[in-house]
Amino acid sequence: LLNPAEFMEAKRLSIWFSVPSVALLMARLGALKVSRFPHLRLSLFCGEALPQDTVMQWRRAAPNSVIENIYGPTELTIACTFYRWNDESSAGHCHGGLVPIGEPVAGMEAIVVDDELHAISPGQSGELILTGPQMALGYLNDEERTSKAFVVPPGKHARFYRTGDRVRRADDNSPLVYLGRLDNQIKVAGYRVELGEVEAAVRSASGVQGVVALGWPLVGASAAGIAVFVEAEQIDTEALRKQLADCLPSYMVPRVIHVVSSMPLNSNGKFDRPALTKMLAASTNSH
Repeated sequence: LLNPAEFMEAKRLSIWFSVPSVALLMARLGALKVSRFPHLRLSLFCGEALPQDTVMQWRRAAPNSVIENIYGPTELTIACTFYRWNDESSAGHCHGGLVPIGEPVAGMEAIVVDDELHAISPGQSGELILTGPQMALGYLNDEERTSKAFVVPPGKHARFYRTGDRVRRADDNSPLVYLGRLDNQIKVAGYRVELGEVEAAVRSASGVQGVVALGWPLVGASAAGIAVFVEAEQIDTEALRKQLADCLPSYMVPRVIHVVSSMPLNSNGKFDRPALTKMLAASTNSH
């Protein structure tokens, strides 16, 4: 993990499988040089949303590799849907700067549903529910949690797992795109805000891929505003806020933008949102 690029070269790896954050870090360190990994034939990313720019940088470094975005929760043994990157058409499938999660693997069934678990039409956004032979039976010794997460939707006989992820399919021939977590929706000044949309706007305006948006300060079950962390050495935060004000409603424009040289990561290598929330709290208390 200290220097994955050198390890890949030394061992002449032909298959790569990691969370996108590792590729993001490699890009920031200048490790994704043109054609550096010609021996890579398969590059798999899983565990968190995959930014389009990260794939473009990886493609330059691994010109001979198939690149796939794999999606799925632990409760369904991780690999449930996949999307294979196509250099010519995939940019048009991306949404909010993120690569689609694609289609279910063989044996899996995926449905996009509303709050009542009814299937919704293409073009609408809803929660993704999944079922298949790799689905867990439930949570050990926790019937209440199991009954909430593993459900039988109307008109179905099989149990499905509620992923808690918001997705959309533009039309019948388009791949599923990831919109964010249902629990990443917050109320700001009475408006419902999807933090993933704020993060997408910041990524687009700044050109930085390492972005996390949080509701802050918290006021009961709502937030008074939004705070954003940007992983960069230096950035003009005021200029960035002005750019965001041109493309976002006022209540979605971050009140504060924190620039950090590196994001805290959890044990799975993903951005550690609770740790960032603690940083916000510590900063507030110090003032």
